[in-house]
Amino acid sequence: MQGLDPVELLILLNTLTENNKLKKDDDYWVINEERILTLDMNEPDLNPYFKKYMGHFDFLKSPHPLDFEWRNTNKSLNYLTELISQLNRPEDSVLLMGMPTLFANLSLKDIPQKVMLVERNGPIIDTLSKIANDRTKIIKADIFTAKSTDIGKHNCVIMDPPWYTLHLFQFVWLAAKCLKVGGTMVISIPPMNTRPNIDRERVEWFDFCQKQGLCLESLQPSKLQYAMPFFEFNALRSAGVKNILPFWRTGDVVTFKKMRETDTQRELFIEETSEWHEQIIDNVRIRVNLSTTDAPEFEVDNLVPLDILPSVSSRDPIRKQANIFTSGNRIFKVSRPHEFFKYLKTYSRPTRESENEEIIHNFIKEIVNFEKQEFNDYLNCIYYEMERQSL
Repeated sequence: MQGLDPVELLILLNTLTENNKLKKDDDYWVINEERILTLDMNEPDLNPYFKKYMGHFDFLKSPHPLDFEWRNTNKSLNYLTELISQLNRPEDSVLLMGMPTLFANLSLKDIPQKVMLVERNGPIIDTLSKIANDRTKIIKADIFTAKSTDIGKHNCVIMDPPWYTLHLFQFVWLAAKCLKVGGTMVISIPPMNTRPNIDRERVEWFDFCQKQGLCLESLQPSKLQYAMPFFEFNALRSAGVKNILPFWRTGDVVTFKKMRETDTQRELFIEETSEWHEQIIDNVRIRVNLSTTDAPEFEVDNLVPLDILPSVSSRDPIRKQANIFTSGNRIFKVSRPHEFFKYLKTYSRPTRESENEEIIHNFIKEIVNFEKQEFNDYLNCIYYEMERQSL
């Protein structure tokens, strides 16, 4: 309690206990969870908290697990913005790869450098275009297929790729091609305790960077802070992990200098998400894989207990069985994915042309209702932690 008189503290704790806000258990006072009120997330007083800690939280749509997207908190965005000023002259240009929230932050900051973002997500581009200015530019392109000649050369590249080898190699290869000799590449990588064998993976990544003409300059551990996305919140709860701090995930910041041009060839990379098609219903993002043909009968297979995958790892083998994936980390396998997606698109205006449509409509309605309530729980979790940090 940082200097609060113990007698006054005891009086306060006893008062809270009498009011059923707390309960005493073996000489400890704990929150009476049964009496906690659910916050109304529409209260305007909550907005300053989200804007203070969550980087443009209300600006971009909620991440989807198939995108491997974790967004930086404002603490990280401010750190990266200051780093850009330190590494670059006013006349330099900066390229961002996979960092829409940083682009939003830089568009609203008064920095002299020119900033370019490579982004493929149409809705995100539409949203960011509203705040772009004469210093900031968006190139609509897929990093896994984009040509460096279409992006140009830059003095600095900052990127936050998915933390997997094949993805990272694609980001680094393109970044090296778009970086001027003498320029700086800044990349976020997972800390040493992220998963087994991450130490070997990092050595492999650094070796790949060296082959692209990049020289390791510095490594700053746990400098970046990420806001836990909704799909991870659901996954952790499904795995039995409760009351976890929403900003527990951090990233190491590694800086490289480009020392020479290279003629390395780009490795072939086929993205697994290319067959997934999305529909958004009441802010719930539902994706359907249309790579297989429909079976004669409509059936839904429940792949995991509670239908929420208790993992966010792309290595989880169950992911490959699913052809429905929601932004709340729910997975299913349906026998008629094309029919499911057809009625998913007409959910708000059902045609009532078949019995299957009614089954699918009710199924989607149940998912949406669950995830809307879970998302409200997610906002509560973040709010309480932001409130705690603000004390």
